[in-house]
Amino acid sequence: MYYEMTTKVTRVQDNGTEKEVSERYITDCETFAEAEAKAAESYSDYGLDGDVVAVRRSNVREIVSETENKEHYFKATIVDTFTDDNCKEKELRYYVLIRADNIGEATAKANEYMRQGLQDMRLDGIVKTKILELLK
Repeated sequence: MYYEMTTKVTRVQDNGTEKEVSERYITDCETFAEAEAKAAESYSDYGLDGDVVAVRRSNVREIVSETENKEHYFKATIVDTFTDDNCKEKELRYYVLIRADNIGEATAKANEYMRQGLQDMRLDGIVKTKILELLK
């Protein structure tokens, strides 16, 4: 299960002043406590002052191209259309996180991801997220 964490960290700005900033991360863990510990490690490893202010279950089902060194994470809304046991057409909506440099590249990766499916899928939307990285 994926968890999204928000941390407040004191960072030194370009002009030398300190500023508290919010940072968002995502991780694949079994429990809230494990996710919180990973978030705390994200800033303590660098000797920064900070605090984990939120941990929540993510609605992301899968992360696409997570190992690529790209600048942003985009959340794609995928609609999976199928026929149920009563021969009624149903739609299942889920989210996929895509690592890409821009929205055009993210859209192309989402389309490639959907071609792998056996069902009738369509891209319903894609937005840039504030997630900085996937914590392992």
